[in-house]
Formats: sequence, structure tokens, C-alpha cells
Amino acid sequence: MKGHEPVVYDRASELGGKIRSAIPSSRLPKEVFDHELRRIMGKVTRVKLGEDGITEELFMDIRDRYEYTVIAVGAQNPRELKIKGHEKAVAALGFLRRAKVNDIAVGEKVVVIGAGNVGCDAATEAYRLGAGEVTLIDIQEPASFGKEREAAEASGAKFLWPVAAEAITRKGVVLSSGEVLGADTVIISIGDKPDLGFLPDTIDTADGYIKVDSRYRTADMKVYAIGDSVRPGLITDAIGAGRSVALSIDASFRGVDESYDRLPAIDTARIRLEYYDPGVREFQDIQVCSVACASCGGCRDCGMCETLCPQQAISRRPLQGEGYEYVVNDERCIGCGFCSGACPCGIWELKENDPIG
Repeated sequence: MKGHEPVVYDRASELGGKIRSAIPSSRLPKEVFDHELRRIMGKVTRVKLGEDGITEELFMDIRDRYEYTVIAVGAQNPRELKIKGHEKAVAALGFLRRAKVNDIAVGEKVVVIGAGNVGCDAATEAYRLGAGEVTLIDIQEPASFGKEREAAEASGAKFLWPVAAEAITRKGVVLSSGEVLGADTVIISIGDKPDLGFLPDTIDTADGYIKVDSRYRTADMKVYAIGDSVRPGLITDAIGAGRSVALSIDASFRGVDESYDRLPAIDTARIRLEYYDPGVREFQDIQVCSVACASCGGCRDCGMCETLCPQQAISRRPLQGEGYEYVVNDERCIGCGFCSGACPCGIWELKENDPIG
């Protein structure tokens, strides 16, 4: 959308990654996903890789052919649980992929080892496929939260912690206490790791993930990495990283400081929801819009400081191109602090006057 020509390399027959193949439609409606994918497909060129995916030789060819390369391969390899009988279980990612096309039977009782958000998705899908009882176990307090946790609990899932699985048998899961949780299906959901075998030695990794700086740039200045190839996270984390990388690459092409296009870091303590009305979905005018403002700082050009200043000491000054800045006339400023208190971005700071004498 910024005028460049991105090319997407993917080994799957259809684009979409885990969103298409594994994430339940209850989490992201199919019609929404299909609409977004059609929009993207109309703007990017796609290159189909072979089923074996990408090799180091091919990666270096891509890296040398284009100005910048972004690695977004995700995490596709399930982490192994080294307990007796682990081969009798199914990995959560594989389960979710089969569940999405209704290609797996779960039986009456299901035990999910690992009670994070992915485990909750697996539990919810197990109920949809006909399970009557689903138990999620974890060695610590479950890290699940939000809609995934709520959906699993609403379906009837039970959470047990702190407990440890010692073995998996035909009867179910044997806990370290000796108790046996009966199960027709056991799902292991302890995370996935990326396959980075294609990376050259010039790109650093740590603990199985690609090392990046604050701008998602790798040790190779022409290569960025985002999503689960960098660290485990949510879909929204990956989308946000993708947007940041796009801004960084565009800024490099234009030869400008990329920080200009970035939102300032917002102190979360400044965000206020006391008057926020989440029920408002349409804004006919600015007055209606104001009741949904969380002062998150995303606007950056609200003009509140200029409007509130009782001395008209603040003004908006255009810069070259589409840039702008808000400046203060020191001769007019009386240090009232109205600008600092109103600014959703936390831009303005007041400095105490030096003592006299």
C-alpha cells in the first residue's frame, strides 16, 4: 500500500498459515479471514515453494535477489514431552489442523497436557467434536486468558494444577501422584518451535528462535524476522510486528528516519477507561467519538494542547512534505501544565524552574 512490490514465498497450497490450517473458526470467523486474504492476494505476488519448503541455498538466493527479506515462518514443530507413552498422544497443532476439517474422533474423555491458550482452543474443539469431558492439566498456574480461556470454561472444561504427567497409557494420563485421569484422547499442548534449518550462520539464534533488535532486524541488516520465529506470541503480536517492519523498510527506501512513522511509546498509566463506552460502534460526529477515546496516543495530531493552552503558547507547524510538529513559545508559556495533563501521547513534560539565588 506504500508503493512497493512485495513477494510472498510459501510452501502451502494456499496462503494463510496457522490461521487457515489450525486456528478454529470460532476464534476467527471464516468469512472475515477469507475477506482479508482476498484483499491481500490482490496486492502481492506469490511464489509457491515445494513441499520441502525452503533450503539455505534458496533462502540466500531470495536474500540476494531482493532489497529486504522478512522471515515469517512461524513455529510448526511441536515441542516433545519426554514421558513414557508420549507416542500415544497427539500434538495440539496436529489436532487443531485435523479438527478444523473434522478429520479426528476424540471419544468421550479428553485430557489436554498444557493449559495455555492453544490448549484451551484444543479443549473447545474437542467438545465441538463430541467429547463429554475435557480436563486440562498444567505444572503451574495456567497461562491461558481472554476469549480462549472463557470459551473452554463455557464449554465445560476443567483445569487441574499444579500437577505433572508421568506417563500416558491406554487408560489415560498417569499423574506424579499416582492418580490416573481416564482419557480416550490425550493432547499435548506445551508449545511449538520454529524450523530454522534454512538459516545461514550470518543470522543469530538463541534458544531455538531468531535474535532480532527492537525493530525486528536480524544480524543481517537486509533480513527481518517476525512472529513465532522470534518469540511465542499472539496473532496480534505478529500483525503488529509486520506493520512495524513494513514502516521500517519503507522508511529505508525513502531515506528518512523511520522513527518519524512510528507511534511514540505510550505510558500505559496514561490510558484511562473511566468514560470509555465499548458499546459505541458508529461515530456520527466528534462528540460521539469522544466517549470512546481511551487516550491511547494513537492519533498523535489531536490538537488538544493547542486548544487548551490559555496563553496560546503552543502552535502546530508544518514541516517539509507531510510532516508537522507542535512547538512552544517560551515567552508565552506560564508552566500551567494543561498541555502535559491533556496530551494522550505523553509528549509534553514540565521542568521546574531553577531556584533564584
